[in-house]
Amino acid sequence: MPSAESQIHFLTNLQRLLSEGSFVSTYKYALLMALADIAVERGSDDDRPLEISTRLIAEKFIDYYWRQSTPFVSAAGSEQLDVLRQNTGKQAGIIRVLVEARTKHDGSLVEARSSANWRRMTVKVDSFVRTMPLWKLQTVGGQKLDFLYDNVGRGDQITLKPGVVYCLRKHYPMVADLVKGAWARYVRRFNGDLLGEQADLGDFLFGSERANLGVVVPILQEFQHGECFYCRRPLKGDTAHVDHFIPWSRYPVDLGHNFVLAHAKCNGKKSDRLAADEHLERWAIRQQVLGADMTAEFKRQGIISDTTSSARIVNWAYNQTYDNHGLTWVRADELRVLRPEWNRSLDRLVN
Repeated sequence: MPSAESQIHFLTNLQRLLSEGSFVSTYKYALLMALADIAVERGSDDDRPLEISTRLIAEKFIDYYWRQSTPFVSAAGSEQLDVLRQNTGKQAGIIRVLVEARTKHDGSLVEARSSANWRRMTVKVDSFVRTMPLWKLQTVGGQKLDFLYDNVGRGDQITLKPGVVYCLRKHYPMVADLVKGAWARYVRRFNGDLLGEQADLGDFLFGSERANLGVVVPILQEFQHGECFYCRRPLKGDTAHVDHFIPWSRYPVDLGHNFVLAHAKCNGKKSDRLAADEHLERWAIRQQVLGADMTAEFKRQGIISDTTSSARIVNWAYNQTYDNHGLTWVRADELRVLRPEWNRSLDRLVN
């Protein structure tokens, strides 16, 4: 793995990029988040380089900007609705593409993904990625700072340099906080008249699509046979809460397979912790046995899901916790470290 000095150097360069770089739109922030998320979902905890296609980056851009292409309610409380500006000039091209796509698909990203327009939309966004941020990201004060990938200036893929994937995975929470904080400050600077001082901009830009979680409840009720995922006791009425198995604070993902149904008390006690290895084993077995059936039902209900990505995210989160001797939640107020065999069932999904 990269040395401690190399990791500090990486984070220093990232801070320089965010504080000293030139930003005429939010695309560079989206690109940095895409690299971090792809490193988590497709990388490994070593110093190997990682090839990434611009098409994959474009799909991440659509995920980020799909939510942000919805109108924001005016801070003045009027009925005026505006899509937040994401650049210094006219509205960002990607936002214009997605506003049109949202209209065509009634705001449903799942419907957009399964439509004949999906390839055309990703090609357009891919073109923006290659034209705008990809070969301009690593420029600070007119000088090149190529610490992430070689800035060759052309092509439809990049290769993250040795050690970069490890640093992005190891320091993901810090990277995400730095990038999202800078992104939100940029948007606020160019939308002050609409946002006012009290708007919860971070939640609007990067929050969970909580409104969709109600659709998940009956699906999970069926697959969990009406039981709480954690304590296995029956769920009754409003005691059922949708829980992110990998907490939103650890990794912001609303993929269907990351949802479990739990008692309000269990959900509250677990909070932002990872669940203990016995819960992890149950989650992994559920994906092996019921994953395909759940995918079909999620798709039918318009919920985005991806078994492979979910498993890799879970594996990453638990690896980080195990390496750091972090505590996981068992039940009530009981916490403990992961046992050495924590990944025995998960390995079958990831590999």
